[in-house]
Amino acid sequence: MALKVNEIFYSLQGEGTRAGRPCLFIRLTGCPLRCTYCDTAYAFTEGTFMERETLLAETVRRLGPPRPGPNAPFVEVTGGEPLAQGETPRLLQELLDLGYEVALETAGSHDLRPVPPAVVKIVDRKTPGSGEGHRWLESNLEFLIPGQDELKFVLSDEADYHWAKAWCEERGLFQRHDLLFSPVWQRLDPRWLAERMLADGLAARFQLQLHKLIWEPERRGV
Repeated sequence: MALKVNEIFYSLQGEGTRAGRPCLFIRLTGCPLRCTYCDTAYAFTEGTFMERETLLAETVRRLGPPRPGPNAPFVEVTGGEPLAQGETPRLLQELLDLGYEVALETAGSHDLRPVPPAVVKIVDRKTPGSGEGHRWLESNLEFLIPGQDELKFVLSDEADYHWAKAWCEERGLFQRHDLLFSPVWQRLDPRWLAERMLADGLAARFQLQLHKLIWEPERRGV
C-alpha cells in the first residue's frame, strides 16, 4: 500500500531531547487539524503517493546501513498528521525492522495504540491557543513510555503556559515524562517563557525550533 508523501529531507532534529542530531525526515501529507500557528500548511494537500517499499529503499539509500550507538542513523515520520494515514503504523514497524532508530511526531488527536512501542513518540498536546485543544485523546497518555517518549506543548501566550502547567500538574506528568515547553515562533517571547519556567521550578525542558534559528524560518526541507 502507498502513502502520500509531502517531502523527504535530511537535516538536524530541530526540537526535543534529540535536538541537534542528524535525522532523515519523512513528511506525510494531510492533517485534519488547523492550528492557528501552523508552519507546515503546505503539507495539507501537496504530495506524491509512494509505495512503502520505495520509502524503505530511499531511507536506506539516504542513511546507509543501520548501526548501534548514540549517533546511530535516525529517521522521523512527521506531517501534517502522519497517523491520519492508515498505513503509517506499518511503515514505522518496517523502519524498525530495518534496524533504525525511529520517531513519530503526532498531535495526539489519533489513537496511539497501533504505533509500535519501540517508536519514539513525540506527542504535541495542543493548547487552547492552538484552536485545536479539543482534539486530544486522553487515552493516549497510556501509551507514552517514560524515558523514551516526549510530550510537547507549543505555547501561544502566557495563558497557554499556565494552562499547560496546570494540565500537567493535575495528571502528575512532571514526575513521569519528558515534557517540552516551546514558544510559538514570534508570538510568545522566549525570554519570558524561560524565566517563567525557572521561577516556577518547572520540571520540563525549554526548547526553541533550532532549524528556524539556523535557516530562514519559512524554508522547507530543513
